[in-house]
Amino acid sequence: MAIRFNRKLTEEEEAKVSKDRYLITYADLITLLLGLFVILYAASQVDEERYKELSKAFKDYFKSTKEQVLQGSGGVFNGHKDAIPEPIMPNPGPKSLEEVTKQAEESLGMYLQKGLISIRSSQNELVLALPEQLLFKSGKADVEPQGVPVLDSIANIIKNVDFQITVDGHTDDVPIRTFRYESNWHLSVARAMNVAYKLITRGIRQENLIVRGYGEQMPVADNLTEEGRTKNRRVEVTVSNLPTKTLSKEGYLVNENKPK
Repeated sequence: MAIRFNRKLTEEEEAKVSKDRYLITYADLITLLLGLFVILYAASQVDEERYKELSKAFKDYFKSTKEQVLQGSGGVFNGHKDAIPEPIMPNPGPKSLEEVTKQAEESLGMYLQKGLISIRSSQNELVLALPEQLLFKSGKADVEPQGVPVLDSIANIIKNVDFQITVDGHTDDVPIRTFRYESNWHLSVARAMNVAYKLITRGIRQENLIVRGYGEQMPVADNLTEEGRTKNRRVEVTVSNLPTKTLSKEGYLVNENKPK
């Protein structure tokens, strides 16, 4: 039986051990660096022959796949150019006034049935009458939210058409004098202008747009009754053929489609 005795190190021996302890960390660092350089050296050595063989194999594979797909020889698509018919695009030719009228009656059918909008049409023009109660508050010219969908529908109908668009404001004969509107003239013009601007922001060409205000000068009903005054307070959007000469930024332009 062996007996082992642990001898306590002297202060001198402990100081020597503590002094040489950094050598362990240094040796570990050298070993790691050596391993790193070995790995870098091994990675830098490329077997050129095997690399060329692998490159040739990839090239041959993708070349054959490309020929099959493009030439239809057993590839993914085994059809011909007539397998998928080409889309038929509608002819975006110019709309006639009759077509615009028909589209307006279809798009605004709900408002026509409820009597919120009235339409008058003839061979030369289409008139959409929008009452005050649909667009404005009494004595105001700002377009109310419930009137915006109507203007959106109208804009979609007359967008990009080669017609003259006239927006007319009308009031009843009850005098008005407020801080913003000194008379019915001011109110009618402001209402027509706001409606026209809504249409412009929705794609209507402003060079074909005219804004007018008539005040109480062109009633469609008797102003002696409340019902008649309600009918007179309106904004009318008229779609008509362009005149022979139209205004533009360059001055008057001659419409070649109209007789001179």
